[in-house]
Amino acid sequence: MQRLEERFGANELPAAAQGRFQVAHQASGESLEDWSDRVLTLATKAFRDLPSKYATEQAVAKFC
Repeated sequence: MQRLEERFGANELPAAAQGRFQVAHQASGESLEDWSDRVLTLATKAFRDLPSKYATEQAVAKFC
């Protein structure tokens, strides 16, 4: 996903993406699998200018 955004451009500002990542929470009825996918997607967008390892670490912390 990050490679696609790098190639075709991301429209959202990093600060806005980080804000969305920070306030995200698991929706009622949302499966753990869907929640983890959504968290990873949000983290990838929020921390796109940082190493992917950092985004993954943030996603794991948010998921837990």
